[in-house]
Amino acid sequence: MKMVKRRRRVRVGRLLLLILGCLLCVLLLIGGAFAIKNLFKKDIIAAEFANPKMEVKLEDDSIDNQVYEEKDDASDEMLIYALHLPVFSNSSAQQELDAFVEEIKAEKAKATHIDYESNSAFSQYKSYVITATTYADMDGLNPIEPQTTKQLYISFDQDELIDIEDCIRMKAIRQLAKDHGCETENVLLKKITENGLVLSVNGEDVNFGYDENNTSFVMDNKNIPSILKYDKIEVKDREIDPNKPMVAFTFDDGPAPGNTERILKALEKVGGRATFFELGYLMETYPDTVREVVESGSEVGSHSYDHTYDWMNGMTLEEAVADLDKVDDIFFSLTGQDISLFRSPFGASIKSLSDTITEKIVYWDVDTRDWESKNTEKVIEMCKKYTYDGAIVLFHDIHATTIPAVEQLIEYYDSQGYQFVTVSELYAIKGK
Repeated sequence: MKMVKRRRRVRVGRLLLLILGCLLCVLLLIGGAFAIKNLFKKDIIAAEFANPKMEVKLEDDSIDNQVYEEKDDASDEMLIYALHLPVFSNSSAQQELDAFVEEIKAEKAKATHIDYESNSAFSQYKSYVITATTYADMDGLNPIEPQTTKQLYISFDQDELIDIEDCIRMKAIRQLAKDHGCETENVLLKKITENGLVLSVNGEDVNFGYDENNTSFVMDNKNIPSILKYDKIEVKDREIDPNKPMVAFTFDDGPAPGNTERILKALEKVGGRATFFELGYLMETYPDTVREVVESGSEVGSHSYDHTYDWMNGMTLEEAVADLDKVDDIFFSLTGQDISLFRSPFGASIKSLSDTITEKIVYWDVDTRDWESKNTEKVIEMCKKYTYDGAIVLFHDIHATTIPAVEQLIEYYDSQGYQFVTVSELYAIKGK
């Protein structure tokens, strides 16, 4: 009997110790929670970094993790910052990120949390979405809406910051904007993946897959299909004095090797540029001449694939669009650029074409009728008689008699203080 009583006392004692231990734990938890709530508030925000996101590393990209206080001289209050950010080896990307952080800090929120997510594709491209959340108080419980985001895209292969126009053709961007009834500025790059791009088009997410859009990509990677055959040509913008007279010389039906180059040399002497409305089949035949035009800073527009009489004799809208797409794809494959201007053969008009295509349709103000006279002096006479400041003048670089006329006219108008501009430059300045 004594043994049984002793065992019961032992069990009761252990039970009491267990109950006391539980009560003590509850008290500690309550006290700890109260203490945590009243600790420096930055610890609450810092807790968000307890389990940092898994990052895919490319090159020497690393992570900067900071939690700190900073005194606001204006209000004499302490502001709290919690930053979880990438550190870029690319200086341009780092400068953009630093500028974004400073922009957010300038809001002087009581607490600020900046974090990011990243996505990589083909061990070459990486997308970053940096998100800033600001708070009206220091406990990080009342975020100020909306959050502010910054997106950065890097090609580690080329060690450069890239944007949407480095990924897909401008023509595709214009078409997406047209389809969604918005401006091209509302077509944005959101993410680069191994299946395609994720775009924001007028606020709507659109998947833009590589395979189904293979004619649209300019990204230099063997895994991404493209029709680009040569290196992309980059042309810098130039300054034009809007207060000085200007004229846009335009040339149809080329390229015409020999003739076209002579025009380019004459323009180069006066720092001028022109617009060449070329035929698709001749672009295919003379790719070097096409590239030379673009490299010179002059502009190439579409003049259809082969100047067929169908443009005047019942060509359908669908046939016209297909013709223009064909020419644009040829030009893009040679230069990495898109055609933005179109002059129809014979000046023909097709109903609804301007509402359907992304190219701007261009006519002319002065027709030298060089195709008719094939006389150098008459071409010069026609041009001088009718040309004025802001005029678009029509020539054809396929006619040998036109070339000396153009060379003399370039010298003449340069002596009169005229600037030789492309049609696109003229439109931008004159607002046409």
